[in-house]
Amino acid sequence: MLEPSSTSPGLEDLVDVGHDSDVDMRPTLLRVLTDLYLQRPGHTAEDERYYTELVLRLIDAVDVPARAGLAERLARYPAAPRAVLLALARDRIEIAAPILKDAPCFTQSDLASVAAELGGAHAELIASRAPPDQQPAKPDDVRLQEACELSGLFYAAVPSERRCILIGLEYAPIVLAHPAAAMQRTDIWQLESAALQHNVEFVIRELERTLAISRRQSQRIVSDESGEPIVVAAKALELPADVLQRMLLFMNPRIGQSVDRVYELGQLFAELSIAAARRLIAIWRVASAADSAPAGHEKIAWRAAAENARRALAEVSRRPALARHASIATRRGRGG
Repeated sequence: MLEPSSTSPGLEDLVDVGHDSDVDMRPTLLRVLTDLYLQRPGHTAEDERYYTELVLRLIDAVDVPARAGLAERLARYPAAPRAVLLALARDRIEIAAPILKDAPCFTQSDLASVAAELGGAHAELIASRAPPDQQPAKPDDVRLQEACELSGLFYAAVPSERRCILIGLEYAPIVLAHPAAAMQRTDIWQLESAALQHNVEFVIRELERTLAISRRQSQRIVSDESGEPIVVAAKALELPADVLQRMLLFMNPRIGQSVDRVYELGQLFAELSIAAARRLIAIWRVASAADSAPAGHEKIAWRAAAENARRALAEVSRRPALARHASIATRRGRGG
Protein backbone atom coordinates (compact mmCIF):
# COMPACT_ATOMS: atom_id res chain seq x y z
CA MET A 1 0.00 0.00 0.00
CA LEU A 2 1.22 3.48 -0.83
CA GLU A 3 2.26 5.88 1.88
CA PRO A 4 0.16 9.05 2.42
CA SER A 5 1.34 11.87 0.20
CA SER A 6 2.31 15.28 1.51
CA THR A 7 0.88 16.74 -1.69
CA SER A 8 -2.65 15.54 -0.88
CA PRO A 9 -3.63 17.27 2.38
CA GLY A 10 -7.20 16.85 3.47
CA LEU A 11 -7.80 13.14 3.04
CA GLU A 12 -5.80 12.15 6.11
CA ASP A 13 -7.53 14.90 8.10
CA LEU A 14 -10.89 13.44 7.11
CA VAL A 15 -10.03 10.23 8.92
CA ASP A 16 -9.81 12.18 12.17
CA VAL A 17 -13.29 13.60 11.56
CA GLY A 18 -14.55 10.03 11.58
CA HIS A 19 -13.76 9.71 15.32
CA ASP A 20 -17.08 11.47 15.98
CA SER A 21 -19.70 8.95 14.92
CA ASP A 22 -22.31 11.74 14.71
CA VAL A 23 -20.46 13.41 11.84
CA ASP A 24 -20.96 11.97 8.37
CA MET A 25 -17.76 12.86 6.56
CA ARG A 26 -18.61 11.06 3.32
CA PRO A 27 -19.87 14.22 1.52
CA THR A 28 -16.64 15.97 2.48
CA LEU A 29 -14.59 12.99 1.34
CA LEU A 30 -16.42 13.01 -1.99
CA ARG A 31 -15.76 16.73 -2.44
CA VAL A 32 -12.07 16.54 -1.54
CA LEU A 33 -11.45 13.47 -3.67
CA THR A 34 -13.10 15.20 -6.63
CA ASP A 35 -11.08 18.39 -5.99
CA LEU A 36 -7.92 16.34 -6.34
CA TYR A 37 -9.15 14.55 -9.44
CA LEU A 38 -10.12 17.77 -11.22
CA GLN A 39 -6.69 19.29 -10.69
CA ARG A 40 -5.36 17.27 -13.63
CA PRO A 41 -6.56 17.56 -17.24
CA GLY A 42 -6.33 13.80 -17.79
CA HIS A 43 -5.73 10.50 -16.02
CA THR A 44 -4.41 7.03 -16.70
CA ALA A 45 -6.88 4.17 -16.92
CA GLU A 46 -5.76 2.96 -13.49
CA ASP A 47 -6.27 6.39 -11.90
CA GLU A 48 -9.73 6.59 -13.44
CA ARG A 49 -10.56 3.13 -12.12
CA TYR A 50 -9.54 4.15 -8.59
CA TYR A 51 -11.64 7.32 -8.70
CA THR A 52 -14.63 5.58 -10.25
CA GLU A 53 -14.59 2.78 -7.68
CA LEU A 54 -14.49 5.21 -4.75
CA VAL A 55 -17.03 7.69 -6.12
CA LEU A 56 -19.61 5.05 -7.03
CA ARG A 57 -19.42 3.82 -3.44
CA LEU A 58 -19.79 7.34 -2.10
CA ILE A 59 -22.68 8.56 -4.26
CA ASP A 60 -24.79 5.67 -2.99
CA ALA A 61 -24.29 7.01 0.54
CA VAL A 62 -24.41 10.83 0.27
CA ASP A 63 -27.42 13.13 0.14
CA VAL A 64 -29.01 14.91 -2.82
CA PRO A 65 -27.09 18.24 -2.48
CA ALA A 66 -23.77 16.37 -2.46
CA ARG A 67 -24.69 14.38 -5.57
CA ALA A 68 -26.00 17.50 -7.32
CA GLY A 69 -22.76 19.36 -6.59
CA LEU A 70 -20.75 16.45 -7.97
CA ALA A 71 -22.86 16.38 -11.15
CA GLU A 72 -22.40 20.13 -11.74
CA ARG A 73 -18.64 19.83 -11.51
CA LEU A 74 -18.17 16.65 -13.53
CA ALA A 75 -20.49 17.82 -16.33
CA ARG A 76 -17.95 20.53 -17.20
CA TYR A 77 -14.88 18.28 -16.91
CA PRO A 78 -13.87 16.62 -20.22
CA ALA A 79 -12.09 13.70 -18.52
CA ALA A 80 -14.95 12.72 -16.22
CA PRO A 81 -15.32 8.91 -15.94
CA ARG A 82 -18.15 7.68 -18.11
CA ALA A 83 -19.38 5.16 -15.51
CA VAL A 84 -19.83 7.92 -12.93
CA LEU A 85 -21.61 10.18 -15.43
CA LEU A 86 -24.00 7.37 -16.39
CA ALA A 87 -24.83 6.75 -12.72
CA LEU A 88 -25.55 10.46 -12.18
CA ALA A 89 -27.57 10.67 -15.41
CA ARG A 90 -29.93 8.02 -14.02
CA ASP A 91 -30.36 9.87 -10.70
CA ARG A 92 -33.11 12.36 -9.80
CA ILE A 93 -33.66 15.03 -12.44
CA GLU A 94 -32.12 17.84 -10.36
CA ILE A 95 -28.93 15.76 -10.22
CA ALA A 96 -29.06 14.40 -13.77
CA ALA A 97 -29.87 17.72 -15.48
CA PRO A 98 -26.33 19.15 -15.92
CA ILE A 99 -25.03 15.74 -17.00
CA LEU A 100 -27.75 15.23 -19.60
CA LYS A 101 -27.37 18.77 -20.94
CA ASP A 102 -23.60 19.15 -21.07
CA ALA A 103 -21.62 15.92 -20.62
CA PRO A 104 -19.80 15.27 -23.92
CA CYS A 105 -18.87 11.60 -23.56
CA PHE A 106 -22.30 10.01 -24.15
CA THR A 107 -23.12 8.27 -27.40
CA GLN A 108 -26.57 8.52 -28.95
CA SER A 109 -27.10 4.93 -27.78
CA ASP A 110 -26.35 5.93 -24.17
CA LEU A 111 -28.80 8.82 -24.31
CA ALA A 112 -31.51 6.75 -25.96
CA SER A 113 -31.13 4.11 -23.25
CA VAL A 114 -31.49 6.67 -20.43
CA ALA A 115 -34.48 8.30 -22.15
CA ALA A 116 -36.25 4.96 -22.64
CA GLU A 117 -35.49 3.82 -19.09
CA LEU A 118 -36.50 6.98 -17.19
CA GLY A 119 -38.70 8.96 -19.59
CA GLY A 120 -40.31 12.19 -18.34
CA ALA A 121 -38.00 15.11 -17.64
CA HIS A 122 -34.93 13.01 -18.42
CA ALA A 123 -36.21 12.27 -21.92
CA GLU A 124 -37.13 15.92 -22.49
CA LEU A 125 -33.65 17.11 -21.57
CA ILE A 126 -32.06 14.52 -23.83
CA ALA A 127 -34.33 15.55 -26.71
CA SER A 128 -33.21 19.18 -26.26
CA ARG A 129 -29.51 18.33 -26.71
CA ALA A 130 -27.97 19.50 -29.97
CA PRO A 131 -27.11 16.67 -32.38
CA PRO A 132 -23.38 15.80 -32.46
CA ASP A 133 -22.87 17.47 -35.85
CA GLN A 134 -24.35 20.75 -34.53
CA GLN A 135 -22.28 20.90 -31.37
CA PRO A 136 -19.31 23.27 -31.34
CA ALA A 137 -15.99 21.76 -32.35
CA LYS A 138 -13.71 20.85 -29.46
CA PRO A 139 -10.33 22.52 -29.07
CA ASP A 140 -7.35 20.46 -30.17
CA ASP A 141 -6.08 20.03 -26.61
CA VAL A 142 -9.44 18.59 -25.50
CA ARG A 143 -9.52 16.24 -28.49
CA LEU A 144 -5.99 15.09 -27.70
CA GLN A 145 -6.83 14.53 -24.05
CA GLU A 146 -9.96 12.54 -24.88
CA ALA A 147 -8.13 10.45 -27.48
CA CYS A 148 -5.38 9.59 -24.98
CA GLU A 149 -8.01 8.58 -22.41
CA LEU A 150 -9.95 6.43 -24.87
CA SER A 151 -6.76 4.77 -26.10
CA GLY A 152 -5.64 4.11 -22.52
CA LEU A 153 -9.07 2.74 -21.64
CA PHE A 154 -8.93 0.28 -24.54
CA TYR A 155 -5.45 -0.99 -23.74
CA ALA A 156 -6.28 -1.34 -20.03
CA ALA A 157 -9.40 -3.40 -20.74
CA VAL A 158 -9.61 -7.18 -20.64
CA PRO A 159 -10.56 -9.06 -23.87
CA SER A 160 -14.30 -9.15 -23.12
CA GLU A 161 -14.31 -5.40 -22.41
CA ARG A 162 -12.29 -4.68 -25.54
CA ARG A 163 -14.85 -6.57 -27.61
CA CYS A 164 -17.65 -4.41 -26.16
CA ILE A 165 -15.68 -1.23 -26.84
CA LEU A 166 -15.06 -2.24 -30.45
CA ILE A 167 -18.67 -3.18 -31.10
CA GLY A 168 -19.78 0.10 -29.49
CA LEU A 169 -17.49 2.12 -31.77
CA GLU A 170 -19.82 1.23 -34.63
CA TYR A 171 -22.16 3.93 -33.28
CA ALA A 172 -19.65 6.42 -31.86
CA PRO A 173 -19.92 10.01 -33.20
CA ILE A 174 -16.29 10.11 -34.41
CA VAL A 175 -15.56 11.96 -37.63
CA LEU A 176 -13.20 10.07 -39.95
CA ALA A 177 -11.43 12.98 -41.62
CA HIS A 178 -8.79 10.81 -43.35
CA PRO A 179 -9.82 7.15 -42.96
CA ALA A 180 -7.26 4.43 -43.46
CA ALA A 181 -7.25 3.01 -46.97
CA ALA A 182 -7.25 -0.64 -47.98
CA MET A 183 -3.76 -2.00 -48.65
CA GLN A 184 -2.63 -2.94 -52.13
CA ARG A 185 -1.99 -6.63 -52.85
CA THR A 186 1.80 -6.15 -53.04
CA ASP A 187 1.86 -4.33 -49.68
CA ILE A 188 -0.25 -7.08 -48.10
CA TRP A 189 2.18 -9.72 -49.36
CA GLN A 190 5.17 -7.81 -47.97
CA LEU A 191 3.47 -7.31 -44.61
CA GLU A 192 2.52 -10.98 -44.34
CA SER A 193 6.00 -12.13 -45.39
CA ALA A 194 7.59 -9.94 -42.73
CA ALA A 195 5.25 -11.34 -40.07
CA LEU A 196 5.98 -14.95 -41.10
CA GLN A 197 9.71 -14.22 -40.85
CA HIS A 198 9.26 -12.59 -37.43
CA ASN A 199 10.47 -9.28 -38.88
CA VAL A 200 8.64 -7.22 -36.27
CA GLU A 201 10.50 -4.02 -37.14
CA PHE A 202 9.19 -4.08 -40.71
CA VAL A 203 5.62 -4.70 -39.51
CA ILE A 204 5.87 -1.78 -37.08
CA ARG A 205 7.13 0.56 -39.82
CA GLU A 206 4.41 -0.55 -42.25
CA LEU A 207 1.60 -0.02 -39.76
CA GLU A 208 3.06 3.34 -38.82
CA ARG A 209 3.08 4.35 -42.49
CA THR A 210 -0.24 2.89 -43.66
CA LEU A 211 -2.27 3.90 -40.61
CA ALA A 212 -0.57 7.31 -40.19
CA ILE A 213 0.05 6.74 -36.48
CA SER A 214 3.12 7.25 -34.31
CA ARG A 215 5.80 4.62 -33.95
CA ARG A 216 4.82 4.16 -30.30
CA GLN A 217 1.22 3.46 -31.26
CA SER A 218 2.38 1.00 -33.91
CA GLN A 219 4.62 -0.77 -31.38
CA ARG A 220 1.71 -1.09 -28.97
CA ILE A 221 -0.41 -2.69 -31.70
CA VAL A 222 2.25 -5.27 -32.56
CA SER A 223 3.39 -6.10 -29.03
CA ASP A 224 -0.03 -6.34 -27.38
CA GLU A 225 -0.30 -9.81 -25.84
CA SER A 226 -4.06 -10.09 -26.17
CA GLY A 227 -4.19 -9.44 -29.92
CA GLU A 228 -7.19 -7.15 -30.41
CA PRO A 229 -5.12 -4.15 -31.66
CA ILE A 230 -3.65 -6.07 -34.59
CA VAL A 231 -7.16 -7.28 -35.44
CA VAL A 232 -8.31 -3.64 -35.50
CA ALA A 233 -5.40 -2.65 -37.75
CA ALA A 234 -6.07 -5.56 -40.11
CA LYS A 235 -9.76 -4.70 -40.37
CA ALA A 236 -9.07 -1.01 -40.97
CA LEU A 237 -6.67 -1.94 -43.79
CA GLU A 238 -9.12 -4.58 -45.11
CA LEU A 239 -6.62 -7.44 -44.92
CA PRO A 240 -7.98 -10.89 -45.88
CA ALA A 241 -8.99 -13.03 -42.89
CA ASP A 242 -6.51 -15.80 -43.77
CA VAL A 243 -3.63 -13.29 -43.88
CA LEU A 244 -4.53 -12.06 -40.40
CA GLN A 245 -4.72 -15.63 -39.14
CA ARG A 246 -1.22 -16.43 -40.36
CA MET A 247 0.11 -13.19 -38.90
CA LEU A 248 -1.42 -14.06 -35.52
CA LEU A 249 0.12 -17.53 -35.59
CA PHE A 250 3.65 -16.40 -36.41
CA MET A 251 4.14 -12.83 -35.24
CA ASN A 252 3.32 -12.96 -31.52
CA PRO A 253 4.35 -16.18 -29.71
CA ARG A 254 1.89 -15.66 -26.85
CA ILE A 255 -1.02 -15.54 -29.26
CA GLY A 256 0.29 -18.11 -31.74
CA GLN A 257 0.74 -20.77 -29.06
CA SER A 258 -3.00 -20.78 -28.34
CA VAL A 259 -5.20 -22.11 -31.12
CA ASP A 260 -8.27 -21.09 -29.13
CA ARG A 261 -7.04 -17.51 -28.88
CA VAL A 262 -6.35 -17.32 -32.61
CA TYR A 263 -9.88 -18.62 -33.24
CA GLU A 264 -11.40 -16.04 -30.86
CA LEU A 265 -9.54 -13.21 -32.58
CA GLY A 266 -10.69 -14.55 -35.95
CA GLN A 267 -14.28 -14.39 -34.71
CA LEU A 268 -13.74 -10.81 -33.53
CA PHE A 269 -12.32 -9.92 -36.96
CA ALA A 270 -15.47 -11.32 -38.60
CA GLU A 271 -17.80 -9.41 -36.27
CA LEU A 272 -15.91 -6.11 -36.31
CA SER A 273 -16.99 -3.56 -38.90
CA ILE A 274 -14.50 -1.59 -40.96
CA ALA A 275 -16.08 1.65 -39.71
CA ALA A 276 -15.60 0.71 -36.04
CA ALA A 277 -11.98 -0.31 -36.66
CA ARG A 278 -11.25 2.94 -38.46
CA ARG A 279 -12.80 4.94 -35.63
CA LEU A 280 -10.33 3.41 -33.19
CA ILE A 281 -7.51 4.10 -35.65
CA ALA A 282 -8.70 7.73 -35.76
CA ILE A 283 -8.45 7.86 -31.95
CA TRP A 284 -4.92 6.43 -32.09
CA ARG A 285 -3.97 9.02 -34.70
CA VAL A 286 -5.03 11.89 -32.47
CA ALA A 287 -3.37 10.26 -29.45
CA SER A 288 -0.16 9.95 -31.48
CA ALA A 289 0.35 13.69 -31.07
CA ALA A 290 1.00 13.13 -27.37
CA ASP A 291 3.82 10.65 -28.02
CA SER A 292 6.28 13.39 -28.94
CA ALA A 293 5.08 15.87 -26.30
CA PRO A 294 7.16 16.33 -23.12
CA ALA A 295 5.66 14.85 -19.96
CA GLY A 296 3.83 17.46 -17.91
CA HIS A 297 4.42 18.14 -14.24
CA GLU A 298 2.14 16.18 -11.95
CA LYS A 299 0.14 18.60 -9.82
CA ILE A 300 -0.69 15.92 -7.28
CA ALA A 301 0.41 12.38 -6.47
CA TRP A 302 -3.00 11.10 -7.53
CA ARG A 303 -2.38 7.44 -6.83
CA ALA A 304 -1.35 8.21 -3.25
CA ALA A 305 -4.38 10.46 -2.86
CA ALA A 306 -6.70 7.73 -4.08
CA GLU A 307 -5.10 5.24 -1.71
CA ASN A 308 -5.58 7.67 1.17
CA ALA A 309 -9.22 8.06 0.20
CA ARG A 310 -9.68 4.30 0.11
CA ARG A 311 -8.23 3.99 3.61
CA ALA A 312 -10.32 6.90 4.85
CA LEU A 313 -13.49 5.31 3.49
CA ALA A 314 -12.63 1.96 5.03
CA GLU A 315 -11.90 3.66 8.35
CA VAL A 316 -15.23 5.46 8.35
CA SER A 317 -17.04 2.19 7.69
CA ARG A 318 -15.16 0.44 10.51
CA ARG A 319 -15.35 3.01 13.30
CA PRO A 320 -19.08 2.81 14.16
CA ALA A 321 -18.64 -0.92 14.77
CA LEU A 322 -15.53 -0.31 16.90
CA ALA A 323 -17.37 2.35 18.88
CA ARG A 324 -20.23 -0.08 19.62
CA HIS A 325 -17.78 -2.77 20.74
CA ALA A 326 -15.99 -0.27 22.99
CA SER A 327 -19.27 0.88 24.53
CA ILE A 328 -20.32 -2.70 25.24
CA ALA A 329 -16.94 -3.48 26.78
CA THR A 330 -17.16 -0.37 29.01
CA ARG A 331 -20.64 -1.31 30.25
CA ARG A 332 -19.48 -4.85 30.98
CA GLY A 333 -16.48 -3.50 32.90
CA ARG A 334 -18.68 -1.29 35.03
CA GLY A 335 -21.07 -4.15 35.65
CA GLY A 336 -18.16 -6.35 36.78
